[in-house]
Amino acid sequence: MPPFSANILNARVLAFCTALLILLLAIAEPAMSRQSQDLMQRRAQQVNPIQTSPMDMSGVSGSFYFLDQFGINLGMTRLSGDAIDPATYRVGPGDLVTVVLTGNQSGTFRGLHVNPQGMLTLPNIGSVNVSNMLIGEAQDAVNALVRSTFRDTEATFTVERPRQITVHVTGDVPNPGSYFMPAHTRLDQAVLPAFFEKDADDLRRGAVRPDMSRMNVRSPAELPNLSRDFILNGRFAFRGVEIRRSGGETVQGDLVSYSIGGLLEGNPELKHGDVVVVRKRQEFAPQVSVSGSVMSPFTADYKPDDTVENLLRIAGGLTFDADSDRIEVQRFTMNGMQRITVTDPSDFPLLPNDRIVVGFDAERRNNFAARVEGEANFPGVFPIERGVTTAAELLEFAGGVTPQANAPAARLTRNRASWEPVPDFLNPFAYEADRIRRGSDQLLEGFQYLQLEDSLGQNIVHIDLSDPEQLAQVRIYENDVLHIPRDQQSVFVFGQVMNAGFYTFTEGVSAQEYIRRAGGFALASDPDRVFVIKAGSYAWLPPGETTLQSGDLIFVDRQPFESLDMVRENEFRRREMRNRNIQLVMTGIATITSVITAYVAITR
Repeated sequence: MPPFSANILNARVLAFCTALLILLLAIAEPAMSRQSQDLMQRRAQQVNPIQTSPMDMSGVSGSFYFLDQFGINLGMTRLSGDAIDPATYRVGPGDLVTVVLTGNQSGTFRGLHVNPQGMLTLPNIGSVNVSNMLIGEAQDAVNALVRSTFRDTEATFTVERPRQITVHVTGDVPNPGSYFMPAHTRLDQAVLPAFFEKDADDLRRGAVRPDMSRMNVRSPAELPNLSRDFILNGRFAFRGVEIRRSGGETVQGDLVSYSIGGLLEGNPELKHGDVVVVRKRQEFAPQVSVSGSVMSPFTADYKPDDTVENLLRIAGGLTFDADSDRIEVQRFTMNGMQRITVTDPSDFPLLPNDRIVVGFDAERRNNFAARVEGEANFPGVFPIERGVTTAAELLEFAGGVTPQANAPAARLTRNRASWEPVPDFLNPFAYEADRIRRGSDQLLEGFQYLQLEDSLGQNIVHIDLSDPEQLAQVRIYENDVLHIPRDQQSVFVFGQVMNAGFYTFTEGVSAQEYIRRAGGFALASDPDRVFVIKAGSYAWLPPGETTLQSGDLIFVDRQPFESLDMVRENEFRRREMRNRNIQLVMTGIATITSVITAYVAITR
């Protein structure tokens, strides 16, 4: 090969190798650059772990995800799982929000923090002032900002974590001071921690909201929560809680109307810097009350703007059986008590110490029922007229008894628990054993017997369903239960017999025959003490005074049981008595002998 041709070949090979090297370097450079960037980013994260996540904004129709970890970290200082009302909540500095874009451009901005100037900044888009805006208004403002950057894109604005506000609770509360609360906190939530010592410091410094159910009471006199009893116990004036706002406005809170009637206007939302003043109730402060046929009767402090309609709303309204034409106000005047019928509750102002009483409609209260169970043709629950419906009518409702029923052994159970809230003068079954004992002169055994009667109760009535006269006399009350037992065609023999148990009932057979079937009398039996215990009534009768029926019980009593100590004691007493009798006879003989001797001596 000529030298010129060899030089040309070497030049071509060198050019090819050079081009290949340049191509390899071009391919490897981006990878090395990415590795260097990743290494730098990891080193930066080791120095400062709070970083802003990257955001892909390339392309008009691209999507991105942005997470402001710094904003999330700020929001974690005060967590609150309570829901906020978008219709009333106003955005302000310190809120943690999320903005989601949908449409031509999709993306998510999480953990955005509203700065102290009320500005909300969307990275690579811009900033907008959302201070003191409702959530819907803030969304409109953010929408306008987004549309100025992206076409056909909608923004959704939500509050992830509400900001903290400072509320000052003062007055006569056990723990007055400043507390950190969520921005949507209502009055009752701010007042509650001021009555407790535990976790009060956490609330003051804005720590995680404590579990109110685990708070310790400051003293035994303090109740552990703002329950209905605590609010109505008269210690604090909860109808006149004063809320002083930074602009000079004063708002009155009424926790009585909120806790009893569920009226939110009595439990307003608090604002940053509010001062809540809770005072103790004055000893002779005027009161008002609502009683009768209302949902929640109560007694509370009087307010000058009270009306009958307002207090009925606090009481939860009228009950089903209320008579709206029988609403009256009882008022004491110089001439005595007046009873004023209220025709228009909305236009009836109240005076201090007025009492509202709502009557009831007796016909609407007739919702009573009694139950029949056992051997009835149609056992179940039946409507009755309290104290008017008879046992015969109730049995007729149930379709009468089945052929298998033991009619003489039926019983009626009075449900005394249903009358517990009723005053004694309305309760036909009121029985106060302690009052009976108080005026008695009985011995200890008599009191023990009364205690036994009280424990057995008076809620059982024996009914012989085969006796029409008794069925017509017995009256039925609400929650009564008529038990109709099945006739097992047997007699139960027990006590001092050889084989106690059930024996087939035979018409006309005597008690002695049933005892013979039971193996006869046992060794310790007392044949003179045999009783027939009647089914249903459990009355004890001698066998000669009753006719045996199916379901009856035959009881054979035993001779008195004596222990060894009692037997020895009886023998000792018999010997002692015999010795005394002998001494008495000897003393008598000696006396007679002395008299005879004296007589003989005198006559000589």
